[in-house]
This record gives sequence, structure tokens and C-alpha cells, in this order.
Amino acid sequence: MKKMTTIGVAFVAAVILTACGQGSGTAATSTELSEAQSTTQSTTSSTAQEEASETMIFRGTIQQEATTGSDDTIQVFLKDVEAVEDSEDVVKNFENDGVILHVPIAAFDGDVTDLSKGTVVEATLQGLPIMTMSIPPQIPGNSIKQVTIVSE
Repeated sequence: MKKMTTIGVAFVAAVILTACGQGSGTAATSTELSEAQSTTQSTTSSTAQEEASETMIFRGTIQQEATTGSDDTIQVFLKDVEAVEDSEDVVKNFENDGVILHVPIAAFDGDVTDLSKGTVVEATLQGLPIMTMSIPPQIPGNSIKQVTIVSE
């Protein structure tokens, strides 16, 4: 019986303290809440715009003949990759084993046969690319803005 009384008193005390704490001015007003939400939304949208505007550019030599995939992409295996514009140092991941690009056909202004072994290409990616953890890493088409031939 003593145990039940102690638990009951503790519960009532917790409820009273919680109710008193809310009435003491610690609750945010609706104006404060809407201002906080507005600030959060503007911060989120500006961060998204910054990421979308950033580009990453690198060059590499095609290691084997490019192939057309079943999903309207061209698979290009690059080695000897070097950064042209890479603020996040992502190209370091490609230095040892190269990278495989799954280039959307719309992102390449040429014919697949132009992408032959030994050709140097420049890839422009939008923002920080999505990559697989495989060896070599692979980059899907939605991260690739453009691929151009630099030299054959």
C-alpha cells in the first residue's frame, strides 16, 4: 500500500510541475514559431540552391570502349582521373581505380563510337555526386550534367 501511495504522489507531482512549467512563459507564441519555421525554410532552400549551383569537373582517359546501357545511358570507364574543379576533393576517390560513369545519352553531344579507348574526356557533375562504394566507384546519370571529348 505504501508503494502505491508513493507512486501516486510522484505521478501527481510530475503532472503539477509540468503544468506549472508551461504556464511560466516558456511556451513559444505562434508568431515565434512561424518565424522559426520561415528561417528554417529559407536556410534549407539556400543550401539546396548552393549545392545545385556547385559543379565538379574532372578529366580522365577512357580505359575501354564505351557501351550503351539498357536504360538510355552510356557506360564510360575512366582511368588517370584528374580534377579540373573539385572543391570537395571527390576526385581522390578515383585516382587508384578510376571511375565508371553512367552518362545519360542527352548529356553527350556525339556518338557512342566517339568514346573509344584512349580518348580523354571531361565530365561535369552537378553538386556533390552520388557514388557507389564499389571498386571502381560508379556515378549514376542523374549526377552527370555533361561529358565532352577533350582529345582523341
